[in-house]
Amino acid sequence: MKKISIILTFVLCLLLMSVAASALEVELSHDSGFYADTVTLRITCDNPRAKIYYTLDGSEPDESSFVYEGPLSLVDSSTRVDVLTKITGTNSAENYITDTDFPTGRVVRAVAIAPNGERSVIASATYFVGYDRKELYGDTAIVCLVTDPDHLFDYETGIYVLGKVFDQWAPQQTEPFEDWQAQGNFSQRGKEWERPVSVTILASDGTSHTQDMGMRIKGGASRGFNQKSIRLIAREEYGDKNVNFPVFPQNVREADGGIVSKYKSFTLRSGANDMQFAKIRDPYITNLAEGMRVETAANMPVIAFINGEYWGVYTLNEEYTDKYIQYHYGIDDNNVIMIKVGELEEGEESDYDLFLAMYDFIAWEDMEDPDVYAQACQMLDMGSFADYWAIQFYVANEDGPDKNNNWQMWRVRVPEPGTHPYADGRWRMMLYDTDYSSGVYSDGDGADQDTISLVLYSDEYEEYNPALMFQNLMLNEEFRLEFIRACCDVRNVYFSSGRADAMLKKMRAEYEPYVPDSFRRFGPQWITWHPEGHYASKLDGLGRFFQRRSSAFSGTVKTSLDLGNVLGVNIRIRGEGEVYINNRNVPVPNNARLDLFPECGLTVTAVPAEGATFTGWEVSHDSAVVEDPTALTTTVTFSRVFTLTATFE
Repeated sequence: MKKISIILTFVLCLLLMSVAASALEVELSHDSGFYADTVTLRITCDNPRAKIYYTLDGSEPDESSFVYEGPLSLVDSSTRVDVLTKITGTNSAENYITDTDFPTGRVVRAVAIAPNGERSVIASATYFVGYDRKELYGDTAIVCLVTDPDHLFDYETGIYVLGKVFDQWAPQQTEPFEDWQAQGNFSQRGKEWERPVSVTILASDGTSHTQDMGMRIKGGASRGFNQKSIRLIAREEYGDKNVNFPVFPQNVREADGGIVSKYKSFTLRSGANDMQFAKIRDPYITNLAEGMRVETAANMPVIAFINGEYWGVYTLNEEYTDKYIQYHYGIDDNNVIMIKVGELEEGEESDYDLFLAMYDFIAWEDMEDPDVYAQACQMLDMGSFADYWAIQFYVANEDGPDKNNNWQMWRVRVPEPGTHPYADGRWRMMLYDTDYSSGVYSDGDGADQDTISLVLYSDEYEEYNPALMFQNLMLNEEFRLEFIRACCDVRNVYFSSGRADAMLKKMRAEYEPYVPDSFRRFGPQWITWHPEGHYASKLDGLGRFFQRRSSAFSGTVKTSLDLGNVLGVNIRIRGEGEVYINNRNVPVPNNARLDLFPECGLTVTAVPAEGATFTGWEVSHDSAVVEDPTALTTTVTFSRVFTLTATFE
């Protein structure tokens, strides 16, 4: 009998040790989402001896929180009183507080604590009870952030407010300052100003993903707005070191054509300079530039909530990090170098010398010497650099690389043959933050400005401004022609009037139904008088700029570079197939009229539709010569206006 007792005691000890060794888990019976009727929420733990605590305000639960004793009944969310929405001190301008009621969610956070003090990971969820998601937000994705309110709004440590930093900074200012210049808690940077947050993505297809991450305020002057951009970062200290979820459903990996399903970080972007205007300038420009020889980050509109309270319309943006390169190109992230606005963003300290060596060589060596230019081509992807500047000039960016702001480039430290063509050790450009462009503050005016001459002939640039690289490269005829072609391709292909119109129509349908409420939520007061009319007019202004820019830009290129007359080339398609120009990846439509400079010539590619056959190229005038009229890809030289026809049978 004694022996049996000893054995039972031993087995019981093993069981207790097993329970202690296993990770304590707490689960919520319902996932975050929209529910038509009352939710009866059960909270369970895999250790029956553990006690469960929960909160309903976003704060982190502990022994002082509510004790779970049975299912919670979550009723109609619209009866919930907003708290965070009423907080002031998030900017130094007006303390705007909305008087509009918005949809709200009920937030539940729970933790299990065992008798030995072991704690589970906190489970967090947001429930929208009594709402029809489709009726409210259509197919728009929703992002729910749940965090302790103090992480955002505490006087000393809150990252969303003016707080203590402002009260220390303001008395030291001897001159009046603009609202956007104010320094507050929200201006602070670095890991010490990162706070934990539970992030739930309710995707448009009904799937969802919840993960603990870190959050920071992101941006420049836009940090001072009521609606701030928020960076979200996955780290092992919060749980998973990556987000393993296809956040952007159409984001294709360049390595193999699959969908990117792993992310390190992304940003809820408020719109920055464009926040109170069209709000979509940067994603609009990025989407039009997709496929050019620069990096373009995936993006999509989302509706955000913080602790169940409505936080307006954002654009969710993919972030440029070493992981971005790894997940897109299959390149070792430890082999990636990034420079952002002249500072080392990713890589080792010694990597900065690689940037300086490239910059000094290209900015100051004799680029008219073919041998010197050949060496430069081994350092910098000239097509990427030409495309990047062509985009900047076309959109009339007033806060871009010539201002030594909002520019970024990357390369691999050591070439990785066989992985991807971009793993060759050359620097390439990354497009981002183009909000201060396209007449944002002038309702689309200024489309006829000569942005190229302002940069090309300026003698005011300081050292390590990328504009000095551009100026020096333009002394080389090969790069000059590459740049002219890039300008023509921006105007004729990617930002063509038809494509720009179609993109604006698509994005307008995605944003316009929801942005007026975002204006009501964040102000300023004058916008809330008629937010629908205000927003419609700003979208109209954006469209007006790009229509006028299409007409004016070829003249800008001609004048600034002292070229001959631009010639209109008409593209005709007979039969079933597509035509591409200059090795670009967007087809030109049938009956397209291209503005081209004879100095650059034209490369054309015919792609037959399935079951069709390409039979040849025809020109309308003998001043145009097709090098090989039967080849799928060939070159055309010309000296006057002509029509080029591609025939498919």
